[in-house]
Amino acid sequence: MRPDRMEKRLSFQIAPDFKNVDRVRTALGRFLSENYRGPEAASRTDEISLAATEAMNNAVEHSGADQVEIEVFADEAMVVFQIITKGKQFDPTMPVSMPVLGDGKELQEGGFGLAIIRELVDDLKYRYVEGKNIMTFFKKIKDKNG
Repeated sequence: MRPDRMEKRLSFQIAPDFKNVDRVRTALGRFLSENYRGPEAASRTDEISLAATEAMNNAVEHSGADQVEIEVFADEAMVVFQIITKGKQFDPTMPVSMPVLGDGKELQEGGFGLAIIRELVDDLKYRYVEGKNIMTFFKKIKDKNG
């Protein structure tokens, strides 16, 4: 599937800070709720919104980029979310170690973003092109049969 051939599109270029993540998350939520209705769609759009938020948070915390590009493509059945950062290569599709329990056997905060993203999306792709990390994930909103 080529996202650039999908019907609807949302695009942002933001400075990497959490206020901008909140702004994009709000706009994404509005975009998704305007385009997809019904309980099944709501559950799946919540999942893409959470995965997108995790990806943006990771870009803010870890990329070192001075700008984050975000593209959202949608048609009646699928949403594609793409995040682009310029900087050192980091492939989110590679295995990563999960956070370990602390001394008190409690879970530490942080370190679960990629696991959350992988769990919530249907497919995750990564490319490193001309010094840019391009992470793209796909979420089916409804089956082609209806």
